[in-house]
Amino acid sequence: MITTEAVREFQAKARKHKEQLRRCLSSALSADLYRLLQEELEADVSLCAASGSLRAHRAVLLARAPHILQGRTHKDPAVVHLSGYELSGLKDFLRRLYTSDQSTRSCEIIPDTKGSVPPVSSPVPDPADLHTSSDSEAALEPASGLGADLLDLYQRGEQCDITIQVAEQVFSCHRLGPDEMEVLLQFMYGAIVDLPPGASASQVVLAADMLGLEGLKDVVEMVLTRDYCRFFPKPIDGVQKTVLECLSLTHALGLQNLHVLCKRWVADHFVKTWCERNFSLLSPELHLSCLTAVTETMVSSQSRQLQHVIM
Repeated sequence: MITTEAVREFQAKARKHKEQLRRCLSSALSADLYRLLQEELEADVSLCAASGSLRAHRAVLLARAPHILQGRTHKDPAVVHLSGYELSGLKDFLRRLYTSDQSTRSCEIIPDTKGSVPPVSSPVPDPADLHTSSDSEAALEPASGLGADLLDLYQRGEQCDITIQVAEQVFSCHRLGPDEMEVLLQFMYGAIVDLPPGASASQVVLAADMLGLEGLKDVVEMVLTRDYCRFFPKPIDGVQKTVLECLSLTHALGLQNLHVLCKRWVADHFVKTWCERNFSLLSPELHLSCLTAVTETMVSSQSRQLQHVIM
């Protein structure tokens, strides 16, 4: 029987894990975009100030400061003149635009003629509240206001200049379908901290691994830890079965950190887990691995008890 206290404890752990993941992904997204700005990789817009110019990215400007490109299309000349603005102020403005956790679409951030950037006075929005047009979008939680702005640009499909066809393409490791591609794009744009309803965790991990999206694999680990392992409580109705499922799944997907946690939990509660039908369905390799983990746990426990007696 799951008590109200256990439910509250689970919810608190879910909030804690998601917040930790949110901070990590938010920092990574800001760092990635700032590196993009510094390296000018694929930069397709020149912003000209009085004393020079800087290269930027049309997509970021559309997502974060659309007033700068107001009335322009991707076919227009990629030069925007901001006469009267100092280069130093423009540089700081772009740095803020590419890295600030706050959503900037609700306010006009324009560098002033003295080279400084006015502070953002609007409150930081809750990213979870920014996309509620449908059930699937409501589940998307960008890691920050920066992610929310970029994800909003992707969902609007404004001034897109490239299309990616995946349904007919067969990759060497697996077939990447449009559902998985949608999750990948949502993560790459908005650093979402959860998976949308119906997403296949295994397919998302395979796709993320292929493209080197380690942050998205962290998201899947959090989802599996929450939905399958329930943050590893004491054995209660149903959790033994799902932890064993997660043990097998993480082994197959190569999610080593979570796999180790699952194996450790199974070893700690082997009396109640080994009698589960799901345990009998594990591969011989995992049976041996679990037996080794139980043996190591017992040896470690006896060693600690012996040291306590000696001391």
